[in-house]
Parts: sequence; C-alpha cells; structure tokens
Amino acid sequence: MTTGGSKAALVVGSEFMHDLGSLFPVAMTLAGDELVFTFVSPGEAQEWVAGRSGSVLAGREARFVVHPQEQQVLVELAGTRIRALIVLAEDVAAAPVHAPLPGRWRDQMPCTVRIALDELARMLARCQHHAGGPDPLIDLDLTYRPDPDYHDRLDQAHEGVRPFIAPVRPMLSLRWRSATPGQRKAFLDELPDAPPGRGWLRRRRTVRVLGLELEVAR
Repeated sequence: MTTGGSKAALVVGSEFMHDLGSLFPVAMTLAGDELVFTFVSPGEAQEWVAGRSGSVLAGREARFVVHPQEQQVLVELAGTRIRALIVLAEDVAAAPVHAPLPGRWRDQMPCTVRIALDELARMLARCQHHAGGPDPLIDLDLTYRPDPDYHDRLDQAHEGVRPFIAPVRPMLSLRWRSATPGQRKAFLDELPDAPPGRGWLRRRRTVRVLGLELEVAR
C-alpha cells in the first residue's frame, strides 16, 4: 500500500492522471489514502484498453477491468488504494456522478486538477514539517458547481473563445480526517485570505488555490 497518507496519495494520483492522458476528471474522492477518480473519455472500452495492456502507470503495475456493456473500464494501481473508473461513452447518463456540459473547456481541467493536487500535497508536507506529528489525513472531493457569471462571460466573449469558457467552477472540498491542531493551524495559516462576504459559513473557508476553489473545514 502507499505510505505517507493523504500526501502520498495526492502525489501518486497526480502522476496517475498524467499517465492516463487527457481524460476529463468528472469526479474525484480522497478518503485518507484511498483515492478514486471518475474520468470521461470518448471511444470504445476494448479499443481504449488495447493500447494500454501491460502499462505501468505512476511507476506501478496497472490492472484493467473492462465492463463492455456499461462501456466502462476500472483501472487499479498495484500496491495502492488508488483507482479510476473511466466512462468511455460520450453519453455519461449511466455514470455514478453528474457530468457537466461538454465543451473545449474540459481540455484544461486535467492539468488544472493535477496542479492543485500537487500543491495540496506540498501544503500537507509543509504543515507536517512545521507542526510535526504523523502524516495528516484528509478527505477531499472534486465537484463542479454552476458558474452564475457564465452567461455574462459568454455574451462578452468572441465566438471562437466561447467553447473554452467553463459553465461551471471546479471545487475541491477538504475535510480533516486525522490531523493535529498544530497541523490544521499551519495549513490554514498558509491559505490566502477569503474574499469579502464569502467563506467561514458553517465553519468552512473558501479560497482559490491555483485555479480551483478550495473549501476547507476549520
């Protein structure tokens, strides 16, 4: 199994995303050191897996399980609690998550999410370095929330740019699973100030971290 708690899971998960290619991350859930992705990709299950048989992903042996009827592939990383469900049909109505509207804006999401995971892993490492104690464990969810300014931005943009404008805002919600008070304080002290009028509702703080909104429990 992966050692290093949530920090290590985020690092390996970022490498996993990179090696899987430009698949749209429609959902992600981290529970301690168990990390589960759901990706959307066009194509057929057998064709997608055929070019990846025997692949090493994130430096680990990968196991592929094809569900041809559902047009889904399960990918598991050996020695970790990290896996991905890849929904290979454009129509993702059968997926166990809500999929945002399609568009070219999705192309930038894999890189945006990976960069955010890397930064969160570094932040967890720094808070442990400052406060000491065991590896902190967190729960983390990736969701997409409607952007209330979407139509205004769409109306003001040139036609060629409109497909790249996201109708949703990617959001990471972080909850503490196992961390010392000092680790939590060190982590929160590193966050940028919340915008006026936002955050701290229901004991949560919402800030922007490298292109994503991060909602953190106090």
